[in-house]
Amino acid sequence: MLSRICAHRHLTCSTASTSFLMPSLSEKIKTRKMSALPPAIAPAFQYASDCYITQSIQMGMEGLHGLGLTWPGAFISAAILLRLGTAPLHIYAEKLFAQRLHAQNFLTQKLLEKVSQRYRVQLGPSTDGTKLEVKSSDPKIAKATQDALQEVPSLLAEHGLQAARIQNLKMCTVPVWIFSSFALRNVINSDFHPSVAGALWIPDMLAPDPYFILPVAVGVFGFLNLYSQRKIYPGVVKMTWKQKSYDAVLAFFTMFAVTIMSQLPACIPMYWLIVSTTGMAQAQLLRHPKVKGMFGIKKLPTDSNTPIRDLFKMRNV
Repeated sequence: MLSRICAHRHLTCSTASTSFLMPSLSEKIKTRKMSALPPAIAPAFQYASDCYITQSIQMGMEGLHGLGLTWPGAFISAAILLRLGTAPLHIYAEKLFAQRLHAQNFLTQKLLEKVSQRYRVQLGPSTDGTKLEVKSSDPKIAKATQDALQEVPSLLAEHGLQAARIQNLKMCTVPVWIFSSFALRNVINSDFHPSVAGALWIPDMLAPDPYFILPVAVGVFGFLNLYSQRKIYPGVVKMTWKQKSYDAVLAFFTMFAVTIMSQLPACIPMYWLIVSTTGMAQAQLLRHPKVKGMFGIKKLPTDSNTPIRDLFKMRNV
């Protein structure tokens, strides 16, 4: 009897010590996923997963789910709320962009008028009618015109209308979307649910999209966003070899992202599809005269009462 009690105690102690030393299933999964990352980027991924911004967004997603939304509904709502939260930066950037174009046209006209008066030459529209130019073939006058127009960027910078500043206002929202992706990753890597119920052709949102519909849709909207920008600003973006190279690289990374997303849980491309569609809707709304009037944005030739319809027809600006 004594030997049985000792044996039972030994087995209990051995089991307890084994369970203490052996990591939990979630810890093993986390270790395996982290070890699969290249050593050079593993610390960056770890930081992005644990930083305060990611944790705050993750708490927001979990809070939306706690209000009664399904996990897909929580992810979609989080994407929409983050789009609304970052919208003021895009609105301010659009406001500065309109001010920059108006100021640039005004300064260019005044400088060309000075050159025209100084050298007593005519000033008129160019052959294609898109800009003003000094009507002279004299190299001296051409150089004087070029020197005068070089003052425009510095004059714009004095009023805070640098192109880099406007672009950075839009780009500074990119980290928010990156950290939100890691927040979504943290949620779906947690061990409190075995699956996330889906709908339609996706029964489980933690499994890849079986028909690749969501990943392909993300890629399509990526190209559509680029196309819409070219459609809106045909004169701003010149199709040089550098721009064509940029488009080729962007197309490659878009296709690469689609390939990666096709292997990830379906909730990730679903989230990025909402991010892409809301981003495109935001850009088109900021072209509408009434919307621009609400935010005090100056009018531009690219404004339209039917911005979505204009994407599918030729527009003369």
